[in-house]
Amino acid sequence: MKTSALVRDEAEQRSVVEEELATLSRLVARPLDDRDADQYRQDVAQRIVDGARRVLGAVSGRLYAIGSIAGPELRVLAASVATAAIPAPGGDLVGRALRERRLLDGDVDDHAMLAVPMLYGDRPIGALEVCRSPGSWTPEEMRLAQIFTDQATVAIEASHLVSENRQRRRTAEALALMAQATSRSLDVSILGREIVDTLLVLLGCARAALFELTESGFRLVAVARANGCEVAADVAGPELGPVEARAMRDGRLVVTADFLTDPGMSSPGSQTLGTVEVPIRAMLAVPLFHDETPIGILSVGDRVRRVFAREEIEVFRAAAGHAAVALKHARLHAQVAEAARVHERVRIANELHDTLSQLAFSVGLKLDWCLHRMTASAPLRPKLEDIRRDTGLMMAQIRQLIGHLSPEGLAETTFTKRLERLVKDFRELTGIATELDLRGDPSGLSAAACDLLQKTLQEALVNIAKHARARRAAVCIEVGGDQASIRVADDGVGLPAGVAEAARARHGHLGLRQMRERIEAAGGRLEIVGRPGAGVSIRGEFPLPLDGK
Repeated sequence: MKTSALVRDEAEQRSVVEEELATLSRLVARPLDDRDADQYRQDVAQRIVDGARRVLGAVSGRLYAIGSIAGPELRVLAASVATAAIPAPGGDLVGRALRERRLLDGDVDDHAMLAVPMLYGDRPIGALEVCRSPGSWTPEEMRLAQIFTDQATVAIEASHLVSENRQRRRTAEALALMAQATSRSLDVSILGREIVDTLLVLLGCARAALFELTESGFRLVAVARANGCEVAADVAGPELGPVEARAMRDGRLVVTADFLTDPGMSSPGSQTLGTVEVPIRAMLAVPLFHDETPIGILSVGDRVRRVFAREEIEVFRAAAGHAAVALKHARLHAQVAEAARVHERVRIANELHDTLSQLAFSVGLKLDWCLHRMTASAPLRPKLEDIRRDTGLMMAQIRQLIGHLSPEGLAETTFTKRLERLVKDFRELTGIATELDLRGDPSGLSAAACDLLQKTLQEALVNIAKHARARRAAVCIEVGGDQASIRVADDGVGLPAGVAEAARARHGHLGLRQMRERIEAAGGRLEIVGRPGAGVSIRGEFPLPLDGK
């Protein structure tokens, strides 16, 4: 027969159990919305370990969570201890309970331990662990431990579902905003910034980046970094990292929980990292396509090892679709703008050809008619011949401008071709036998250097046409490693006395003075040699490179 003291102790124990279960039931039944789901989960977890420890007479209790609740690892969600002298977490026993999906008991560090898995259906989501002084666990104690675990399962899965619904709603709203932005703007930099900023928040990553594939490589369109992710230590910097390069090479989505230890990521890019500490380890990267042609790549990364959930990967894919549309729209906009520019250039070229060019040609024909009917000794003949030469030069310049503006001329853009065309036009219009000698490789010249050489040559040829009355002329342009030079010589009447000196003194002959000022402004020098009856030689040289400042 039970003593009155034993009966009283059992009654007190039942009262404690009933009180804890009632308190826990009220807490679990508390109305829940997405604003306090995290706090609700924490409150329930703490109440469970405190209550389980109290009713089971344990010295410690721990509640673990796995999966999307607390990350990919088994982590402590809540803990309750009675004294400082408690055993270490029983990871092996808890792990076995989760794998075998059943309650297990055992001895750890001279303590009796009980591990109860939390199962939602057949899916483990966590475990309850309690420890007390050595001794066997009674069936009643095991039943109570299972009750507390079941309450934890219900509460934690409910909070998880609320949080998941909140995340899905936020994701849908964010993707809708991305779609609206893609339809509103054609600025790929603005759209790229919105996409990477949104991904950084939605996926809780340390970095998100959008690259565009160009003719010369990859251009970083936009990048977003969480606090603490330094640019200098970033694995991808302004260029593609090993995971992004792998995705582009394979033409598919690449997912890695830790690319530094992932055997599938062994590539020349990752080998060069050596022992450098890299903050970005877990990564998602996917190439972007337009009509099956790669146009860019989108990536996100995190500092720690991380297994991306299926929902996160789907969000990333959806964002990649918006990024591809943004890049596609930007490219189409650029093509339309370029087509409009070409159309306008063609229109201007046609206008020049149909108006100024025809007018200059008509003036030339009328001058030829006049000269043909005029005697060689007529007083006006020299003036008319000068006007005819000027008209010819004007026609050559108009033809050159039409050539640059027309689609056919757009292909003829090399500096060498422009020089050859200039000399050819001069030869045909003036009848002066003119040769071009081009030495060295002018392909590396800056636009400023090419412009200076071409303007100097044009001015020199104009002077020959106007004043030299020459039969032959020679042009030599030489490009060296650190210097460019131009020499234009003719066999004409030469320079009257004092003209070369006047050009050096920066007064008098305008054309020669302009040539000298251009060359000297570039840090070079111009030499003019000419005597009456002995032709003229003009030589200019200036240092390279020339940046045009």
